[in-house]
Amino acid sequence: MIKQTGKRKFLSLGVSVLVLALALAGCGGSDGKSSSSAAPSGSAAPAKTERTKVSVWYLWGGAEGEVVEQLIKRFNESQDKYTVEGLSVPDEQKIKVAIAGGNGPDITDSFAENVAQYAEEGIALELDSLIERDGYDLTDFIPASLEQGKYNGKYYALPLNTTVYGLFYNKKLLADAGYTEPPKTSKELYEMAVKLTKTNSDGTISVLGYPVYPNFSFQQLAYGFGGELVSADGKTALIDSEPNRLALQGVYDYTKQFGIDNIKKVQASGKWLDPNDPFMKGEQAFRIDGPWLSTFMKNNNISLDYGLAPLPYAEGHPELEGSGLNGSSIFYIANNAKNKEGAWEFMKFMYSSEELATFMSGMGNIPARTSSMASPLFSNIADAPTFIEFSKSKNVKSMPNIRALNDIQNKVIKEEFEAMYNMRQTPDETIKKMQDRIQGLLK
Repeated sequence: MIKQTGKRKFLSLGVSVLVLALALAGCGGSDGKSSSSAAPSGSAAPAKTERTKVSVWYLWGGAEGEVVEQLIKRFNESQDKYTVEGLSVPDEQKIKVAIAGGNGPDITDSFAENVAQYAEEGIALELDSLIERDGYDLTDFIPASLEQGKYNGKYYALPLNTTVYGLFYNKKLLADAGYTEPPKTSKELYEMAVKLTKTNSDGTISVLGYPVYPNFSFQQLAYGFGGELVSADGKTALIDSEPNRLALQGVYDYTKQFGIDNIKKVQASGKWLDPNDPFMKGEQAFRIDGPWLSTFMKNNNISLDYGLAPLPYAEGHPELEGSGLNGSSIFYIANNAKNKEGAWEFMKFMYSSEELATFMSGMGNIPARTSSMASPLFSNIADAPTFIEFSKSKNVKSMPNIRALNDIQNKVIKEEFEAMYNMRQTPDETIKKMQDRIQGLLK
């Protein structure tokens, strides 16, 4: 499932910032470890060293928060040096402010798109020295996910999961239209979507063909077709490409044919991840979404004969098959953490193969480690094997961690794409404006 943050439009609970003081035992060494005197002659045993506290704040709440607490419990039972104390704080801004003020947690979670900002602002601790000191092996992580924790060539976070989208499709709707398999290319997707769209006498849509619910998934379509927004080094805008143009053109043509107002009515007709969601009601032919959709349908006994396929690739480019955009949630250690060593030990425990499998299976997510993916725990999670295969494709890419990323996604892409699907500009005009604006941000 997705983290319950304001950004993901879930919880918006007002949780006060809690100051967790580091308890020092005995004489109280400056390194956070207690010192103990030698046991008197004839004493049965030396004095035990008191555990030091590690504070963990996390964005999840409810049942997902309990999964985190179970992880913390297992760590505390696994050793006698540290005691981790967890706190649900589903407000990332509060966590950031608390860390900046010196009153935050030792370790917390976030999203990969924030790594660059947190590294530049001194919020997140650089992990390279700890990784090198302990010989911590990173080769088991999915490369596209691992890159999400890097900024300027250094690690500031490690990825929990790998989130790659797929193309869900309604088998009955396809069969009724004479199709025996889902589309493999951008051209097939568009042609099938138009044929599968059903309208009422007033032009309103009764069955949505193109995957524009819950929203217009330009970035997912673009990366699925094989496109990119920005080069891996974060210096060059890559909007002006055939895959990106195809992604825009498909939405533009479909919207022009069936009407933006009619499409918006469908988008407003049901809540996302709800039994009244158009896909779950059998009123949407194609849907671009992640593993949480499968989990929701299974957990809520949604009876729907659906299939799941890789996102289509750009017509005429079979070498781009299996393309997609990888996203990750991450954990990072606060740069001013009071117990860096304890936070790092907890982090290594959490990211061990078995623990990461247990943690992510409890969340209904796909772990970012290959060995964790092999856990039998995922055989009980809907469509997990399929999403795992998607994530392993050599054509899956991740966004580079650059400071301008939020502005690129939430301003440039959003604003120009909105202008296009409201028919205020053509796909070619949209490509040019996106390219110029993004390149300007990268200077």
